[in-house]
Amino acid sequence: MFSNIGVSRGSIGLVLGPTSFLGLALVTPFGLTPEVTAVLASTTWVVIWWVTEAIPIPVTSLLPVVLFPTTGVMTVGSATAPYADPIVFLLLGGFLIALAIERWNLHHRLSLLIISTVGTSGKGLVFGFMGATAFLSMWISNTATAMMMVPIGAAVVVELTAIGGRKTPPLDRDELEAPNDPLDVEGELLHGFESDAAELPNTSFGLAVMLGIAYGASIGGAATLIGSPPNAVLAGVAESSLGVEIGFLDWMLVGVPIAVIFLLITWVLLVVVLRPTIDRRPGRTDVIDAQLRELGAMTNGERRVLAVFGLVAACWIARPFVLQPVVPMLTDAMIAVAGAVLVFLIPVDGDRLLDWEYTARVPWGVLLLLGAGFSIARGFQESGLDDVVADAIATLGITELAGMVLLIATVVILLTNVTSNTATASLFMPITVSIGAAIGVTPLTLMTTAAFAASFAFMLPVATAPNAIVFGSGYLTIPQMAKIGFVVTLPAILVISAFAIWWIPLVWA
Repeated sequence: MFSNIGVSRGSIGLVLGPTSFLGLALVTPFGLTPEVTAVLASTTWVVIWWVTEAIPIPVTSLLPVVLFPTTGVMTVGSATAPYADPIVFLLLGGFLIALAIERWNLHHRLSLLIISTVGTSGKGLVFGFMGATAFLSMWISNTATAMMMVPIGAAVVVELTAIGGRKTPPLDRDELEAPNDPLDVEGELLHGFESDAAELPNTSFGLAVMLGIAYGASIGGAATLIGSPPNAVLAGVAESSLGVEIGFLDWMLVGVPIAVIFLLITWVLLVVVLRPTIDRRPGRTDVIDAQLRELGAMTNGERRVLAVFGLVAACWIARPFVLQPVVPMLTDAMIAVAGAVLVFLIPVDGDRLLDWEYTARVPWGVLLLLGAGFSIARGFQESGLDDVVADAIATLGITELAGMVLLIATVVILLTNVTSNTATASLFMPITVSIGAAIGVTPLTLMTTAAFAASFAFMLPVATAPNAIVFGSGYLTIPQMAKIGFVVTLPAILVISAFAIWWIPLVWA
C-alpha cells in the first residue's frame, strides 16, 4: 500500500525512530527512572531502524555510541568498549580463515565429496545437500555456502530430473526484498548472483533440494560458536553479565547434537511432505563425479588452507583440556586471530593464502552489529531496564521453566522471520538473563533458547540470507516456502525447548 503512494518502509522508519525516541524520553512512561527511560528510548530508535532498514544496518549499529553518552546512560568509553569484545575478534578471525577457504575453492571440493558419498536416490541427494551445506555453514558464511550450493544443486536437479515439467519464470531481481541477516548481507547479498535454478523443472525433488540448502545453512550455523552471530551474542553477554565463559568446545557440546538431530528431522519432513524422486535412467547419475573430475587433484593452496583450518579447529576443541593447562591465558579468540595471521603469512605458488584485498568481503557490518548488541546489553544492565522487562514478563504468571522456554522459543522464532536474527538475539539476551533470575532458573538455559531460536527462521525469504538466495533462484514461491517453513518451525520450537530443558542443564551444569 505504502509503495503505491511513494512511501517506503525505510522512509517510515527514518522518521519513526527518532520520533519514538523523543516521545519516550519526554513522556517517561510507566513511572520509569530517567536512566531506564533513556535506554528504552535509545533501544527503541535502534530497533526501529534495524527492522525498517531506514539506513544500512551496520550504520544504525553505531547509534549506541552517540545515544548512550548523550542521554547520560554511560560514558563514551563504556559505550564503545563492547565493540571490542573478544567475541568480535573470534568472529573476525573466523571470517578471515573462511575467506582463505573460499579463495582456494576448498569449500566447493568438500561439498562435492560429501554429496558423492550419499548415493543417487532422491532422498539421499537431498540429505547430501543438506549435510554438505550444514557442515560448511559451521565454519564459513551462510551466504557463501548457500550461493555456492545453489548452482551445484541446480546442475544436479537439471541432470537428474526428467525434463518437461512446468517451468517457473525467473524472478525479477528488483522484486526481491533484501534479506535482513547482516552477517550474510551487508546490503549487497544478491549482487552478481546468477543462478541456473531459474530454469529448473518444477519438481518435488528440485524443491526439496533448494529448501534443503536453505535450511541446512541455518541449522549448520547453530552448531559452532562462529557459525551464526546469535551464538556469539550469547557468549559475549554470558561473559559480561554472568561471568561465564562459553568456549568453542562448550558450545559444540550443545550445538552439534541439536544441529544433527534437527537436520535429520528437517530432512524427514522434506521427504515426507515433498516425496522427492529423480529420473534413474543410465548416464544421469554421475553429475557430481563429473564436477569432482573437473576440479582435478587438490592444489597446493587447498592443502595448505586445509591444514590451517584443521589446526585452528583442533586447537579450539582441545583448548579446555590440553592447551589451557599449559598456556592458561589462551582463548578461542586468540586462536582465531592466530589462524587469521597464518593465512596472510603462508606462501603458495608465489602468493599468500590470503591477501588484504580479499578483506573487503569480510562482513564488517556484523562486527559492528555485535558490538551494538553488547553495548545495548550493558545499557540494559547498568540502567536496570532488564529487570523492569523481566518483572513485566513475570507478571504473565509463567513460573515453570518449560512454559518460559516455549514462550521465548516461539516469540523469537516468529520475530526473527521478519527481522535480523542478530538484532533479535541482541535484544533478547539481556532480557533472558533477568527473566531467569526473576523466575529462579539458570539464565543460560533461556539465553540458549533465544540464540537457537534466532537462527531457525524458515518461513519467509527475508528471514535469512540462505532463504533469500534460494527464493531468488525463481524456483519456488513465497506460499511454498511459508507452508513448508511452517511445518518445519513447529518441531524446531519443540526440539529447542527439549534441549533447553533437559540437555543444556546437564552439559553446562
